[in-house]
Amino acid sequence: MLTLVSTNPLKYEPFARDLERFRISLVAPMRDVPELQSLTFSEALAHKAQAMAQLFGLPVLVDDAGLILDAYHPFPGPLTSVILGSLGYPGLQRLLKGVSNRATMECHIGWWSGETLRSWTGKVAGRLDVSRQPSNPRMLLTDLFVPDQPCLPGMFQHRANALAELESAVFELHLEVGGELAEEDFKRRPQAVHQCPFCIELEGGGQSIFADVIQDRLASRIVYEDQDFVLMPPLGQFMEGGLLLLTRQHIPSFANLPPVLFPRLEALLTVIRRELTARYGIPPLVFEHGPAPQRSKGLCCVDHAHLNIFPASVAIHPHLTQRMHFSMASASDLSKLRRAEFGYLFVQENDGTRRAYDGQFVPTQLVRRIIASQLGSPERWHWQDYPGCDELVATYQALKGQIRL
Repeated sequence: MLTLVSTNPLKYEPFARDLERFRISLVAPMRDVPELQSLTFSEALAHKAQAMAQLFGLPVLVDDAGLILDAYHPFPGPLTSVILGSLGYPGLQRLLKGVSNRATMECHIGWWSGETLRSWTGKVAGRLDVSRQPSNPRMLLTDLFVPDQPCLPGMFQHRANALAELESAVFELHLEVGGELAEEDFKRRPQAVHQCPFCIELEGGGQSIFADVIQDRLASRIVYEDQDFVLMPPLGQFMEGGLLLLTRQHIPSFANLPPVLFPRLEALLTVIRRELTARYGIPPLVFEHGPAPQRSKGLCCVDHAHLNIFPASVAIHPHLTQRMHFSMASASDLSKLRRAEFGYLFVQENDGTRRAYDGQFVPTQLVRRIIASQLGSPERWHWQDYPGCDELVATYQALKGQIRL
């Protein structure tokens, strides 16, 4: 859980649902911390973020909001409450007499990590209408500020815009404060190595689920293998061309892949993408449901690292936008997700865009459900209901020996 420290938590009441979705708790500071008197939001915010990180013993979110008058830019900025409290309503009228009444409301949310400030900003342009009589002797800006674009009463659009900008980073902040999960967190997972259906199949140490389902139609479904990775069509093959890319080593997810192997993983994914695009005319989707540690175990099917790959023209992101997420530049970014306390979903879209999503309360086989439904076969999402043996054999015959790294 992240912490947002605010001297007035009530101003975030309209955003309670967003804060709950971001897993951010609101708290008031335990004691007063002198604020830096500055006209620069970045300076004031950095001072507050450092002070609160020291007070709480870890990085926390802080905020600062204020008004900037076009005629006196960047005044009053972080000094808004002090200046307007001193001026009063008549003083504000005199200040704006004969000059532009244009102004911008700004909200800045900050996070001090190490020696740097990260910040997210929301702005709303408008004007001050000093002909209005304030409803409160303290002269609330909400009584006088008229935004250019109408917004819902009490929604404080500048704060909403700042939270919207924060959303793109909030998942990474959770990972940053989560700490490295110890291997012990995964020791009590339901499938140990000797119980893992993939390990049983790859090592040939017993009757595998694959052998039970496919019987004598195929002795093996492996289309590519090396010392680190294995590629094969999955059970529950709801369309030809689907593949599973597994690690040879039994690890819980690709987030746990040894760093030295990420360049080879990237190269192998490139080869697979090229081959499937050439054969099926569609750059494939790639996804993984990374499991959570036992204390917050989700509904991932098998805790052996495996990427699902399907040449299906389906947009996944629109179905997952309400989950915390962040963009990923390379496969090596998966290593950040070792700290994902509630697991994760990794998705590479048809256009190559990669994102990681918060995996809390993810229904089993969620992405498969989305794909199967969008392809018009919603009943095929679970392998036990639709083993897809014909599609599996066809995929094996089409791709065996075609993937070369």
